[in-house]
Amino acid sequence: MCFIDMCFMKNEIMEAIKMKSYKNLIALGLLILAAAVFLVVKYVNFNSILVSAGYYEERISILSTADIHGHIVYDEEAGGYYTLDEVSVMMGMPLMKHIVDEVRADNKNTLLLDSGDLFHGTNEANIEKGKGVVEVANLMGYDAMTPGNHDFNFGFDRLLEIRDQLNYPILSSNIYRDGKLAFDDYKIVNVGGKKIGLFGLTETGALINTNSRDNFGVTLEDPAECARRVIGELEGKVDAIILISHLGDDMDRELVKKVDGIDLILCGHHHFLYEKPDKINNTYLVEAGGYSTHVGQADMYFKDGKLSKLIWYTKNIKDKSLADPKMDSVAQKYHAIAFEAGKEVVAKTQEKLDGFRSNVRTRETTLGNLLTDAMRDTGKADLALMNGGGIRESIPAGGVTLYAIGKSLPFVNSLVTIEVKGEDIYSSIERGVRLYPDGGSNGGFLQVSGMKYIFDASKPAGKRVVSITTLDGKELDRNKYYKVATNDYLFNGGDGYDELKKAKLLYKGELLKDVLSKYLKARGEASAKIEGRIKPINERYK
Repeated sequence: MCFIDMCFMKNEIMEAIKMKSYKNLIALGLLILAAAVFLVVKYVNFNSILVSAGYYEERISILSTADIHGHIVYDEEAGGYYTLDEVSVMMGMPLMKHIVDEVRADNKNTLLLDSGDLFHGTNEANIEKGKGVVEVANLMGYDAMTPGNHDFNFGFDRLLEIRDQLNYPILSSNIYRDGKLAFDDYKIVNVGGKKIGLFGLTETGALINTNSRDNFGVTLEDPAECARRVIGELEGKVDAIILISHLGDDMDRELVKKVDGIDLILCGHHHFLYEKPDKINNTYLVEAGGYSTHVGQADMYFKDGKLSKLIWYTKNIKDKSLADPKMDSVAQKYHAIAFEAGKEVVAKTQEKLDGFRSNVRTRETTLGNLLTDAMRDTGKADLALMNGGGIRESIPAGGVTLYAIGKSLPFVNSLVTIEVKGEDIYSSIERGVRLYPDGGSNGGFLQVSGMKYIFDASKPAGKRVVSITTLDGKELDRNKYYKVATNDYLFNGGDGYDELKKAKLLYKGELLKDVLSKYLKARGEASAKIEGRIKPINERYK
């Protein structure tokens, strides 16, 4: 190769290197630009910029909590609680407060509202009928809440005491006692130069979906009629109307088809986690999960005096060191009392006992089998029936403590043995599967012992039961009377079980959590298997 060729090749190589360098620089520049765009999109709120620019008049942040059920302490083991994205960590209210404070620091025009079922549902909440939850809630900074059905659990009189102990109002437009509203009808708040009307509604079945027994004179009126009345009073006085609801989002959807004028519904009762807002007619619907797994944030943007846009976020954190110190101090005080009372280990289990919320409401589970076996054995009964909604969490593998049992069975339900006609047992099982496969709202789904039942999921509600057989394989006799172990909640007609209200009471025993504790302690081991006690066929939906 000549010298000239070598020089030419050298020049080509140098040019190639330069071109490659330019391409690398261009690629690097594009990457930097993409990263910058990503960071801007991720961290810059363009809607807030539009507020500053005057396009929107104001941004008001609505923070939503729902169905906390007394969870005032952090817990990494949710015991089978579920949300749409399977988040299991329960933050507890002191850690939720960190999220609330961050949002309020970002936007002073913020309201914090709760959709009910706040005061009952944990070992800590059971101490002095929700006293600790009330103390923590007063430190949370709520602006208002509405009652849930389980807020009745310590008795309606106790709920009225709680109303008077809170430093924020309980709102309900459809709960009456002796013909008068039991709580504040509505509230108008001034925030960000806007007037926001707040009102609350509670599901009309609350009296049969609670343990409360002092409900004389209490009625829950038609939500649609009450909503129309309140909206009529608020229209012309406010810039937006928010319903804090414990109707269940299915009933909320029916409501907005009948009633106009609600801008936003904060749903509760079913524990659903909305990843994005839904909109029916002119009403937005959102829901923030439950058991303190999330805080929801609805940013309302106003233009020309009306709600123009709504953005919905769900937030959760796992760093428990961020918990509000004052609230955490109160929570830990009640946790220490509850944990000390429940530290005894009564048995061991090799596997987690399944109390997963959607499972106990749709199928046979190991915890359901174990509990109903304990009820049937203790109550000296032929059969046992237990509403799945009475089981709130799984029991982890390892040592089974009284505290863990109390978490799974937090309600003050007692064992009863009753004499029931076979025909009424068929009706009860039929009632239990009427909402299948809904695993959110069907707390009346029955876990059983001493029997097996098959139901056809393709049939209409009320005509689904195919067969019920006893342990000896014989068909349950519709005309025979059986001794049935159940709980006083169902015996008193809870979850609509009127079939059981007419039964003859044979025996009244201890709280279910004590029945299960003693049953396990006598055996030393907690074990259960899936045995085919409940079998659906022809399932159209999974």
